[in-house]
Amino acid sequence: MKLRPAHAIIAVMAGVITLLSWAVIYYSRDELGTQAEKHDDRIKSVSTAGVEDGRPVVRISAQSQQAAGIAVQTLQSAKREAAAEAYGMVVNLQPLAELRGRYFAATAESRAARATLAVAESDYRRMELLFRDDRNVSEQAMKAAQARYQSELARQAAADQAAASIRDAIRGTWGETVTGWAVNPDSQTMRSLLQQTASLVQLVFPYDLPHAAVRGKIVVAPAMARDNSHPASFVAASPQIDPGYPGETYFYLVNGGGLRSGMRVAARIRMGSAPVSGVIVPSVAVVWHAGKAWAYVKDDDENSFARFEVSTADEMEGGWFNTTGFDADDEVVVSGAQLLLSEELKYQIRNENED
Repeated sequence: MKLRPAHAIIAVMAGVITLLSWAVIYYSRDELGTQAEKHDDRIKSVSTAGVEDGRPVVRISAQSQQAAGIAVQTLQSAKREAAAEAYGMVVNLQPLAELRGRYFAATAESRAARATLAVAESDYRRMELLFRDDRNVSEQAMKAAQARYQSELARQAAADQAAASIRDAIRGTWGETVTGWAVNPDSQTMRSLLQQTASLVQLVFPYDLPHAAVRGKIVVAPAMARDNSHPASFVAASPQIDPGYPGETYFYLVNGGGLRSGMRVAARIRMGSAPVSGVIVPSVAVVWHAGKAWAYVKDDDENSFARFEVSTADEMEGGWFNTTGFDADDEVVVSGAQLLLSEELKYQIRNENED
């Protein structure tokens, strides 16, 4: 069969079209891969995170800071009256109330035994006198009266011992001062405690804290709501320990409501010495991570932010007073700190995946 010129032209055009199609597919695929690489590079250039001198650091460009709404505020210096921190809990008074009830029951039994003993003793003395006076009563009647008297004497001694044992049990657990409240039926303090218009708080003082601070001015607040503070008055040393904190334990009386049995509390103990210098870290600058409070401080190069731990032991209006870790001229992030923390956590996840 003879190939015509038209057929040859069509075959050549088909080959050219096929070649062009493969070229388009090949270069398009390469272009898409290049764009992906450029996209990754663009993401990496927005922010990076790392660790410098053992401290987490996030770097983010000025343009990205503006786009993300990151704003900083210069820390202001402040002075605070010298104070120490102590922790403890609101004491559960149910065991004390039960011992108090048992003590009152034992003392009532003792009073009843004493009254019965007085009658038995009077009868025995009368029988003994009549027996000696020319045997006006039989010896058997006198001995029966004597036996009843001795029985009531033993019963009264047992009742007294029971009451004393309960009082010793209260003293061993609660100390002499609280025992005095518990065994006094007219104690206004004990009545206030049982009616929950006052609370008994046990605080744990560090061993290195001066003993003079024990009787100083102390305010107590729930550990998670420190703005709700109450003045506390010293009661006595506590025979009990707090397994949660090492140190010396003391009882304090807090008048007023707001505290609940078993509640963890924090106490601020004024030391009376010279004021302490520090800064106030604004509450809006704080982010929470791993159960701790943190704030990001801008470094000198303007594009780096380092994460510092914030002490929340001393809360003030608008933030927390810190004596270490921050300087008065530090710039802390007050808007966008959560974004910086997210970038830092992304960096940690990428490292874990690469490993």
